[in-house]
Order: sequence, then C-alpha cells, then structure tokens
Amino acid sequence: MKNKKIFTSEKDIDHILKFDPEVPATALKMSSMQPELLAPRNLPVIPWPAGLAPVAKPYTQTPNPNSPLPQADVLVVTWTVAEALALSDVLTPGSRSKTDWYSYTHNWLSAFKPVIKKGAPALEENRLGLWFRTQIGNKSVVCMKSELHFARDGAKMPVKDLWLQIIDEVKPSLVITTGTAGGIGPNIELGDVLVSGKVRFDCKKTFAKQPFASQEFVCNKAPQLGKVSQANTDLMGITTSRLPQSKRTAQIVTKASAVYKMPEVVTTDFFAFDDSTNYFGLQSLGLTVEMGDAVLGLACDSLGASAPAWCAIRNASDPQIDGTLSYKDQVAMAGRIYEKYGYWTTVNSAIACWAVIAGM
Repeated sequence: MKNKKIFTSEKDIDHILKFDPEVPATALKMSSMQPELLAPRNLPVIPWPAGLAPVAKPYTQTPNPNSPLPQADVLVVTWTVAEALALSDVLTPGSRSKTDWYSYTHNWLSAFKPVIKKGAPALEENRLGLWFRTQIGNKSVVCMKSELHFARDGAKMPVKDLWLQIIDEVKPSLVITTGTAGGIGPNIELGDVLVSGKVRFDCKKTFAKQPFASQEFVCNKAPQLGKVSQANTDLMGITTSRLPQSKRTAQIVTKASAVYKMPEVVTTDFFAFDDSTNYFGLQSLGLTVEMGDAVLGLACDSLGASAPAWCAIRNASDPQIDGTLSYKDQVAMAGRIYEKYGYWTTVNSAIACWAVIAGM
C-alpha cells in the first residue's frame, strides 16, 4: 500500500458500528459465516467476588426518553451494537441493550439532530442513545450506548456536546469510555484490554486541520485499579474458549512495560488499523486505535477543574494485520475478525470496567 491518501470508507465505519452478532444479515457480504461463534450465546458464568456482582436496576415504569439521565457514581459509555450487547450481558445482567435498555433523546431534536451529517447512524436511530442503571458494590452506574460517533457525525462534532450534556446530568465521579479497538503492534492479542487515562487524536480526514488534530489528553485524577489484578487472575479466562488459541490468557494492561511501551488510546477520524508495515503510522502513538475516546479528553479538558475522573477501556477486537495483503483484503480481514470476535473480546473490556468500578 503505497498511496498514503487511501482511507477506509464511511460504509466500513458503519459496518463496525451497526453489525449485530445476533443478525447474520448485518455481516459483510464477503464474510464467511461462523455460526458457532457469530451469535453471543452461552456466556460463561462469571465468578464475581462476593458482594460485587453487577446488579441491574430497572425502573418499574419506562423513563421518558426526553428526560435527563439520572445521577450516578459512574458513567460508562460504549459505541456499537456488539459492544452494547456484551456490556449489557456483563454489567446489566438480565436486561439486554437491544430489548431492555431505555431510549435517550434529551435535546435530540433541538440541539443535536440539526447538526448531524446526512447519512450518520444516529439519524437512522433517531435518538442519542440507549441506557440502563446497574449497581456494583456500593457504586451506582449508568451504562449507555451512544448513537453519536466522532468519525461519522460531521464537522460539528456533536459527540463532544453529548459528553458535556450527559456528564452534567449524571454528575459522575468517574466516566469510562469503552469498547472495541484495533491492537497496535505485534504483542497485543485478541481479547487483551487497555485501561488508560491517556488518549490522543490522530486525525487525517475531517478534522485534520483542527487544533486538536494530534493533541494528547491525560487524566490527572486516574481511578484506583485495585481489582485489576484479581480480574486478570480470576475472571479474564472465561472468554478463552471463544477466542483464537493463544499461549496465554488475555490480560488487562494498565501501565507501560517492556512489552507494552505505549499504553495510550489513539483516536482517528476514520477506520484505521495497524498492519505489519505501519501503514497508518500508529506504532509510535499508542497500544490501541479506535474512533472517539479522545473526544472525552477534549470535553473534560474544557471543564477544567470541575471535570470528573475519566479513563478509556478498550479491548483488542482485531490484531495487527498482515501488511503484505492488499488494502482491500486488509479491511475485509479486519471486518471479518470483528464479526467473529467483537462481542467476546468486549466481554473482556466489560470485565475491566467492573474491575475499575469495584476498585473505587
């Protein structure tokens, strides 16, 4: 791939955002079906420590979609259909994102819908997101699936305003953005999870000329990570049988080491992925690449001292791709791997979310 101006299309982004592992028709046409792994079923029992199992908190009456979100200790936001399914199966057990979470449209018609780019997924869903409450120990949590997306909504970047709105409503002491990502470098395996208070933009398309296009944000109020070691030892192995054979159990990574030198999340404004030729130049920037987390850093930076603690929790849903393949084949391979393993790798990042919240 010599042409540095090649970018993945909006269609490629939409596939990642909309793919439903329970609906094979949403898969790429060139994808081979793997029915034994395509559908998220038979989630193993997670051996939560006593008193710390997530407990979903449904309302007796469905909340008004146009109402503000309720206040909670923690706000957790994810981004795709598959991610939301995994997050709900782990953190709101018995209340699934597709069937039980509540619609959220507060200020949708007046402030958000008018500025969103034509064709963006949020316009199709006609809402800002879905949400549900849960409890982990003594911490109240609002889980949300956003319909807004940094790489799809256009130059007005309404997802930043969404962050400011929901942080103001929930008033959390901790905000987590979480979901799937591409692993950067050869050492990240499918299912590994990065927990990081460092995020950076690497914008080369819609936002390439913006002052934040390559800006880094660091949270100076990093959460405690006391339960991460326990999660690595006791919980992360539950997805091993659902992932490709590996010499080790997937791990939650929280700091730099000789193996993981850049524990940072990279946010691009297009669907980027790492390959063995370092085509997109990601290997000097971070450990995972996705399309949105640095907007949380940007939003919290604008809040100054009143900003809550925040972190990004991202699981590797595709590894470094073989750079000898054609660009088209690399994109297709990344899509197929996401279809097959996106849900199961996200179970791991949901466990990492639990570890951070339970350790507060």
